[in-house]
Amino acid sequence: MTGRKVEAGRAGISTTRKLQLIGGLFSLPALAMVMFATIIPVVWNIVLSFNEWNGVTDMQFTGFSNYKALFADDASMKAIGYSLVIALIATVVSMAFGIITSLLIYKVTRVEGAIYRFVFYSPVMLPLSVVGLLFTLVLATDEGLLNNMLAAIGLGNLQQAWLAQKGLVLVVIGIVQGWRSSGTVMMLVYTGLIGLPTDLFESSKLDGATYKQEIRYIILPLLRPTIQLALSMCVMSAFKTYDIVFAMTGGGPGDISKTAPLKIIEQAFMFNKYGLASANSVFYALIVVIILFILRKGIGGEKYEY
Repeated sequence: MTGRKVEAGRAGISTTRKLQLIGGLFSLPALAMVMFATIIPVVWNIVLSFNEWNGVTDMQFTGFSNYKALFADDASMKAIGYSLVIALIATVVSMAFGIITSLLIYKVTRVEGAIYRFVFYSPVMLPLSVVGLLFTLVLATDEGLLNNMLAAIGLGNLQQAWLAQKGLVLVVIGIVQGWRSSGTVMMLVYTGLIGLPTDLFESSKLDGATYKQEIRYIILPLLRPTIQLALSMCVMSAFKTYDIVFAMTGGGPGDISKTAPLKIIEQAFMFNKYGLASANSVFYALIVVIILFILRKGIGGEKYEY
């Protein structure tokens, strides 16, 4: 009997190893794509940040000189600051709007909920460049839809040069980007909502709890891991401030909306300073990683058993 058990155990181990080997072989194409599309470019970018290269001549190792030049460049520091402002506003707008809409949709009927989910998620399916061009027409100073509507309802004093005022343009871009990303948050939170056990809500109703109390004491605590995931996705998306900014303002007027991605592309492909651009991108990526780490630790992602 003991010998049969040992043979059966060996056969099980052998089968497991074969399955692992087959799984590894099937994952090789995906691993190769990740290597060539992500890992190798990241490593190359880090290496390039310590060298001076114009794309034609040989690279020259310069140590931390590119990083010193980056920190001494006020335009680059301002561009990173503009990106931080847009990312903060976009993240707050997308999280707030997405969570609120998901909580409201959860209380309507199934048919109405399907319609609302399609309506609120549809902006996510639009490319950022298309959204930027659309809102360029809406926010135009003279012939824009928003200013004309304000004038039509007697609020002409609220008309603004939405995409030409320093400070205001960053807020507007952040709101537009947050609105576009809020559908993803809505779908994630709504999916988590419908996965919660109905027994909890039935018990809370028997205890006389209102929907606001259910949100505070049941829904939000149980959906904390989902909210953490949505927040991470929003932050990473919000820092990619290239498509929408380029489409809406091109970084202008002047440099009042030139974000870090636009500055990096300018340094690399307009001035052929690939080393400086790489240092800028590495520092920018490091800021994003630190912010993500702080947010994930701050929110937490405790798992509850129910």
